[in-house]
Amino acid sequence: MYAIDLFCGAGGFSEGILQSGFHIVFSSDRSPYVQQTYMNRHEQLGLIQGVNTHFELSDIRNLHGEFILEKINGLSHFKDLKIKFNPNDIDAIFGGPPCQGFSVAGKRDINDPRNMLFREYLRVVQYIRPKYIVMENVTGFMNMPINPNFESFHGHFYGENELVSNVLTVELSDFGYTVLPPRILDSSDYGVPQKRQRAIFLAYRNDVTPINYPTPTTPEAHQKLTVEDALAGISIGEVNSHYAEQSRQGRTPLFGTSTAVPNLNSSFNMEESKHSAVIVERFSLFKQGESVNNLKLRLRALKENGEVVIDSFDTSYPNLLQETVFNINKAHNLEVLTEQLGTMGINVGAKDVESLYKKIIKFWNYNINSPEFDKDVKKSLNDWISLDQFKQSMFTKENLNNQVSSNDLVQWFSTTEPLVITDLVGEQFELGNRTDMTWEELLNALLTNKNTRTRLDANKPGPTMVTLPDDFIHPTLNKILNVREMARIQSFDDSFEFLGKRTTGGTKRSEEVPQFTQVGNAVPPLLAAAVAREVALALNTVRV
Repeated sequence: MYAIDLFCGAGGFSEGILQSGFHIVFSSDRSPYVQQTYMNRHEQLGLIQGVNTHFELSDIRNLHGEFILEKINGLSHFKDLKIKFNPNDIDAIFGGPPCQGFSVAGKRDINDPRNMLFREYLRVVQYIRPKYIVMENVTGFMNMPINPNFESFHGHFYGENELVSNVLTVELSDFGYTVLPPRILDSSDYGVPQKRQRAIFLAYRNDVTPINYPTPTTPEAHQKLTVEDALAGISIGEVNSHYAEQSRQGRTPLFGTSTAVPNLNSSFNMEESKHSAVIVERFSLFKQGESVNNLKLRLRALKENGEVVIDSFDTSYPNLLQETVFNINKAHNLEVLTEQLGTMGINVGAKDVESLYKKIIKFWNYNINSPEFDKDVKKSLNDWISLDQFKQSMFTKENLNNQVSSNDLVQWFSTTEPLVITDLVGEQFELGNRTDMTWEELLNALLTNKNTRTRLDANKPGPTMVTLPDDFIHPTLNKILNVREMARIQSFDDSFEFLGKRTTGGTKRSEEVPQFTQVGNAVPPLLAAAVAREVALALNTVRV
């Protein structure tokens, strides 16, 4: 059974395709970052470039069916077997066009040019004419209107509110395919310890055996695999789940065999992120399954019920307490910094002042005469303020944080008595009776403004793994997940190694595809395998 894998990414769908007995003869993606991971994995599995498979680094807009068949027919494996592929000979094309314009997590921009890439997918299909077509996408694909610039292959006119899913059905039907009504499949129904949903489109050529959607293998709540099942043996206890053992033994076979590649002794992608004491203390506030918003609601309810919000705050959370004081005094402190920088003859904009303020928070506990202070502060500040200026300057406890003190917050969090302090405009109020906005200000000072963070619940399937690693806190440890832990929750084998940078940020995030993004963007291999097996079943069933 021969397959083409387009928009392959790092290889999540590819794993499922291979596990279902297919030979991937051609694959393509435009990112050199995923290419490294994808080709390394395939070489590990015995799929060798130019011999029995071909990977093309290319934007699909520059990829043509004639070229694809030329590369496949040029493989030495098929020359030796004296096999030549023509249109109609490929068994299946799998692909997931980039989905940012369709994602409910994004802006859902109807005019996003990436929304047009599914037309390029159809263009390749039109030439290759595989027996079966599989397309996956985010659930938002199901109800997204067509891009106004879409040009029909057969001259159809689509209204501005025509859904992409309907257009896909019409166009493929004109190609000579029967298109099944698209479905949203939940990964947790197919043995994946994660409730990740994907829109799946299946179509079959009118001269071949019809295909069906896969039947769930773990549909009931008691059958679903949990985060604890996924992480067993790497960060939660011993290997005590069948799923974890399968991950170690491997599911994806070597080329031409039924033998999987195990990873019993070494651990790929287990590097941990470095967390400051503040972050560790903040993570410790979360209970299992609790998001930032749920944590805020719990803390607010405790105070309103006259209970202790955070017990022993002064001894258990010293670094977090200090940062919270800085955050809640921010407006006042920025005024102090701006004024005193001016007295030193340093006139900078508001952004630079705020940047300096963040550095002061970071270095507050340093002994200014220590080698560590000189090393870290000089590295961070010396581009626009000298180390001597910083040391002799006004950044002292007498000048900063003189509105709300550490003792104030200890009293607020650790006792049930209302606390009277002076607010930013000099008026008196009771902290215990502040408005909702003031409550939010206080909790944001404690938790920051990041509202997407969640501590995973070890006893439930994980939520959808995303591309930002700090969205998830480990269920039992005060840290974010590492790449391997995310990969386990996605159902990758332990032998699958992600290459390249672990993570990136800022403007580079739109260009680079680091390891965390490779994992977060992938289709869970076990979900992909469930779909691909249905294609294999249809191929091996005689049409009646």
